[in-house]
Amino acid sequence: MDDWKELIRWSLKRWYIYAASFVVCGAIGFICYRLSPSTYKVHASIMLRQQSSKQNAQDQLIGMMGYGDEKSAIDEVEVLTSSSLLEQVVERLNFRTLYYVRESHQWKSLYPDIPFALVFPDDSPDLTASLTVKDGGYTLRVEDSHRKKSEARLTGSERTFRTHIGDVRFEVRGEIKDGKYRILHRTPEWAVQDIRERVSVSRSSRESQIIHLSSTTADDLLMRDVLGEMLTIYHRESASDKNIIARETELFLNSRIEVVAAELDSMEAALEAYKRAYRIANLDIAAESYRSNSDSYNQRVAKLDADLSVLDFMVRQLNAMGDDYTVLPSNMGISDGALAELVSQYNQLVLKREKLRQTALPGNPSLDLVTAQVSQTHTELLSAIGQARQSTMLVRENTCRQRDSYAAQLQANPEQERRYQEMLRERNAKEKQYNFLVESREENTLLLASDAMPVKIIERPTIYPKRVSPKLPPIMLTALLLGFMLPVVWFFLIGLKGGNAVPAPAVTTKEN
Repeated sequence: MDDWKELIRWSLKRWYIYAASFVVCGAIGFICYRLSPSTYKVHASIMLRQQSSKQNAQDQLIGMMGYGDEKSAIDEVEVLTSSSLLEQVVERLNFRTLYYVRESHQWKSLYPDIPFALVFPDDSPDLTASLTVKDGGYTLRVEDSHRKKSEARLTGSERTFRTHIGDVRFEVRGEIKDGKYRILHRTPEWAVQDIRERVSVSRSSRESQIIHLSSTTADDLLMRDVLGEMLTIYHRESASDKNIIARETELFLNSRIEVVAAELDSMEAALEAYKRAYRIANLDIAAESYRSNSDSYNQRVAKLDADLSVLDFMVRQLNAMGDDYTVLPSNMGISDGALAELVSQYNQLVLKREKLRQTALPGNPSLDLVTAQVSQTHTELLSAIGQARQSTMLVRENTCRQRDSYAAQLQANPEQERRYQEMLRERNAKEKQYNFLVESREENTLLLASDAMPVKIIERPTIYPKRVSPKLPPIMLTALLLGFMLPVVWFFLIGLKGGNAVPAPAVTTKEN
């Protein structure tokens, strides 16, 4: 114990070693602070629109098409980071090639004012290039992912570097200053992966419909434009999906309106001829009583007939598709909520498959997987329609029996009046169907013309002015701690070795 106390006294006497260590470590920490690139946070937010508890007809139409409350924030996070969307970002911003310049011992991004461009061959691998500019001369050094290197120079009016990866075209876009430039060129796949690693996409909470996009990077201007382009493409594709389904629904409604209008005209003409033939102007008391008792059941039968007509049409459409899957019209008045949800799910899968077919190559596993999902949903939809039709037929039979019980009241009436009532009911049913189709078409037209989007941008990409890193206080604190620990460790090692530098403690003895 006395030895250690003596060692501590001995080390404290050499305070100048601590002072020198503090100065050296502090200087190193400050140099690291000055040489480290500054990083900033770029942030953006979007909100998925929700439907109110009281939905109008247009809101219900949007919900059946796969928007509104049915729009899952988890799914939209996957969409924002999907390869199809990010590939468009890479292409629009030329994110495959990044340019940097050497300034103050740091590589600084040239984006967006890039004075030159290097156009690499389309089949170029991942590579790193350096361009040295001196007195109007250009020297390009290229190193690919296999460590293979080559060097080329431009002389005179040449604008093409001859390298081992092929000809690299040099384009001048502004004033190029003398210095050293660094160029990173990646394949589209690696560029997409780079965005995924740089951009963080998350929700505020499990219940929230707000999605945050953020990136902490030294290329703040570049990542701000990347986030902005991601939101622009995502917003445009959301509008495209909405318009595709709305146009398909419009075609279906127009065709059905033409058919029902022709049937309604024919019934009106037959009813007018029947009234003239039997000179029927008004219904008698018995007919009025029958109509009041059976009106509710007639409405139910008409509604069930319309449901059966819609189900039969859907079966014909699905059977006629074969392997060429297309979206189904959504605004058809499907009363079964589960079936309407399945139709919406099927339409989304078909749209997703069409997008993949435009961007993916044949045999792509993702395309095969989505095609298998569409086929399975196609089969499930046919089965669900069959079950719904069987259930509707049973309900219709029960309703018809109730209606027929009231029809017995007309047995005492003349045959012509009873026939007139039947024709009138058929005409009313067709008229209701016609009015429903016309109203649906108007709602669909409003949806197609409106600019109400399922996604709202609540915060556009913004660069926070406060620097994220490096921060001087933590760096200097670490340097000072290191400056203190180095002499302590050195003195400790000297004490363990029992070096001669430490004076032996004095020993006192008693004389007898």
